[in-house]
Amino acid sequence: MTAFLVQPEHALGTVLTAAADGGAAGSLGSQGLVLLAVLAAATVTGLLLRRSDGRFRAAEPGVRVGADELGHALGSHRTFLQLSAATCATCPQVARALGAVAGDRDGVAHVEIRVEEHDALVRRLGVLRTPTVLLLDADGIVLSRTSGPMRPDQARAALDHDDLVAVAR
Repeated sequence: MTAFLVQPEHALGTVLTAAADGGAAGSLGSQGLVLLAVLAAATVTGLLLRRSDGRFRAAEPGVRVGADELGHALGSHRTFLQLSAATCATCPQVARALGAVAGDRDGVAHVEIRVEEHDALVRRLGVLRTPTVLLLDADGIVLSRTSGPMRPDQARAALDHDDLVAVAR
């Protein structure tokens, strides 16, 4: 008979196998099945997050961010608002990509703020991960949003998406 023990002090648990009947292989057991289910769920979640990284999606209608909240002027056409953290590994790469795109386009600005310094705004905007990038119109209305790593072509595609319409409450 094979026994499975899960040690909770490890992040995903360590499965130890002890053959009590001279090395005979037994069934996986309920704890082993639970561990496999958790690993499968974590893998699927990771793949879904990776798939959505850098892809802009429509924002909740009517959310507005003012220049006074940011301490920076908005672009005359669009603004990439990047919410970053000091410990974020991908934030500098995203800042370079957005800065390059904003530098190539008239009326487009890139504003980067630290989540640590804008707690109320972060909560209001529902930011759960960094970097989060919001695409604002000239009036500060959030048109779309994304999070995670981003390439310049993804930022350009968001700017070129002509059917984004600002809907203010």
